[in-house]
Amino acid sequence: MRKLGVLIVLFWMACSYQADATEIIPPTISLENEQTEYTVGEEIHFRLENAEDLKIVLINEQGQKRFLKEPVYTVSESDLDGSYRAELYQKEKLEPVLVAEDLFQVKQLDETTPDDTPPSFSAIDISHDTDILPTSMLHVSIEASDAESGVKAATLIIQGDSNKAEIQLTQNIWTEKWEGELALTDFQLGEKITFAVKLMDFADNEITVDTLKELQLYQPKAPTISYNGMDILAEQKKIVQVGDEIELTLDKYATEFPTFESENGKVIPLNWQKNPTGWQGSLTLTQDLVGEIIQIPAFGPKLLIRTNSTPFYSIELIKNTILTGIINEDFATISQLYIDVNGSRYAVMRDGVRFTSEEITTTGNITLYWTDWDGQIYSEVLVQKIKPILPPIHKEIITSKPVIPKENQPIFTTPAPKPENPVKKLENTSNKPVKKENKTTNNSSSIPFWIPSLIIIGIIIFSGNKAMK
Repeated sequence: MRKLGVLIVLFWMACSYQADATEIIPPTISLENEQTEYTVGEEIHFRLENAEDLKIVLINEQGQKRFLKEPVYTVSESDLDGSYRAELYQKEKLEPVLVAEDLFQVKQLDETTPDDTPPSFSAIDISHDTDILPTSMLHVSIEASDAESGVKAATLIIQGDSNKAEIQLTQNIWTEKWEGELALTDFQLGEKITFAVKLMDFADNEITVDTLKELQLYQPKAPTISYNGMDILAEQKKIVQVGDEIELTLDKYATEFPTFESENGKVIPLNWQKNPTGWQGSLTLTQDLVGEIIQIPAFGPKLLIRTNSTPFYSIELIKNTILTGIINEDFATISQLYIDVNGSRYAVMRDGVRFTSEEITTTGNITLYWTDWDGQIYSEVLVQKIKPILPPIHKEIITSKPVIPKENQPIFTTPAPKPENPVKKLENTSNKPVKKENKTTNNSSSIPFWIPSLIIIGIIIFSGNKAMK
């Protein structure tokens, strides 16, 4: 037990020694001599301990800052009367690790030259997001100086079409620039803003400088509604078909995603996807939406959904004069039907989904016109045509014209037959029975007048010869 107690004591002694060895000794700053009040031209030397890597800033009661690169400072005419403190800063830290109050006093002579020169502005740097939104933060840094009393205050002035804002800048001890941050909540999307800087020194000299810097707030893309790739946002009413797609495109920073609603309150959501340029919502029109009129509330056109592309279920032409047919049910909203045939217009009467035209008296192609739900006039050239009615065809009796011989043309065109022996002729004729002719047609006109004379002469001669025998 005694050995265990000794080991415990040795362990705690070792831990205490280690803690003392690793303890950080704080830095200190003091004056090398006992003088505490200085005037123009006098040097002040400082003694530093454990502060080799620390930055020294002298600050008086009025806020004047003097940034020291070495632990020595010469009092100038621009240093104001009063007590000075020293602040020591560790690298890249904005809060001091040591503050030494009332380190020395400055007492100026009465004949010092007054400071009448305002500060000067040399540069401005504004960092921001790629797209500047009202929620974006602007990080502003300006370079300003005053060779005499020093810059007391710097104010950034932001001017836009809709508003104006100011922010007070503070001096960064490491960069010695005046910096600040600003949210643009007082400005609007698409607005252009400009910047000016107001500077004041410790002698109250003031100046406002236009930085010639301007920025454009992000201009969001206007939403679009497209049907089959065609923009329909500007239309008030649009007829759409089942199976087709409606697309709604929103800006990439949109935070609200609307839905379609029918006239009876049915909510129809869209399928949303984000791409590098924005949000895209799509809706494929299904059969259960046929006959619905849908719209995004207070945005875009009203859409009437149909399943048919043609309004007519059937069309028939009766007796070549009357056109009749049946209208598809989802086209019940069409009106003002009429027919045009070769420029002649004919009325069409409706009875529910059935229609009948008045009697058509003009022949030609039939064009049927109607006014649809969207207020536009549509037309369709029908397969049916009004054909002309031709008169019946009657057969005509065709008679040949009588042949009239020309003057001085001989009647016979062939040689006349030789006269037969009268006796033989007579025998032949006497032995043959005389046939009774049924023809009533008078053919005498075709026998020359001298033939009967020859016959009579022949008979006389034949009779005389027989008597002489």
